[in-house]
Amino acid sequence: MLGTLRWRLQEAFEVFIGRKKTQAVKTNRGLALDSTSPEEFLNAHLELKILLESTNIEFCFSEFGENRVNAGGSNFVEKSRLDPSLSSLKKYFPNAKFTVYSDFDLQIDGVNLIKCTSPIPDKNHPRYLYRTADYFKFKSLTNSKADFVCVVDSDMFIASPEFYSLIYLTKIFGFCAPHNPRNLLKKDMNISFDAVNIADLSHGLGHSYNQSPMTLWKGNKIGFNYFEKCAEIMEKEPSRASLVMWKAAQSLGTSPYLLPAEWCVCAEDAGIGNEIMLHLGHNAVAEYYKI
Repeated sequence: MLGTLRWRLQEAFEVFIGRKKTQAVKTNRGLALDSTSPEEFLNAHLELKILLESTNIEFCFSEFGENRVNAGGSNFVEKSRLDPSLSSLKKYFPNAKFTVYSDFDLQIDGVNLIKCTSPIPDKNHPRYLYRTADYFKFKSLTNSKADFVCVVDSDMFIASPEFYSLIYLTKIFGFCAPHNPRNLLKKDMNISFDAVNIADLSHGLGHSYNQSPMTLWKGNKIGFNYFEKCAEIMEKEPSRASLVMWKAAQSLGTSPYLLPAEWCVCAEDAGIGNEIMLHLGHNAVAEYYKI
């Protein structure tokens, strides 16, 4: 909280003295998302279609606390708890397995519920449910028996059938995680909740990850060990997930393949072009793309 306030004051001062300029609100001037249907896309990419049809696929969610809270500003009160993500995924993956980890009886047709108790300490901490959700995101990846497992937040939207390529990328690299628009871990820690300064010799100059979508390919030991390490660190030293992922990478000397911004379009990247998945939890993204 104090870090966020400090950053905002610093940014305001930089604008005041003329070192920086304010950014105009982004307006969509006719940019259209890819309207190609899943069938059209796969028929035009037969090798990818064969890979898709031969792969056992699971999508996981991690939803804790019966009251839905969205930190990005969008309001999903009138939607099912897993939408817009679930409906979007089912359009492209009608035969996939869908699983939700939760601490309450979240009953949704076609979704397997794994009801669980959080191992995260300090239940009174204001970020307790966020920490718990991130812990089970990591565990959902290592618990899955699918060839391809992907964990997503419930406020995402597939913007292009090119999303199918995530299966190929995961098969090649073993495990993936998306770009964070703050880029530097140092910047992420300075302006985010539940963060601390980076004390090691990197000075926080490594890249920061988002956590949706994250993927793992069956049998990839490096990726499996990485996400298990993330869960272990979150349980023992709970904090913001991007910091946990940095600590795991630092400990093991490996990290997920970094998916570019187009795979998790946040407010800062609205209008980037070639959008694959939108983070509609950011109200600016929902308004920009009129979804």
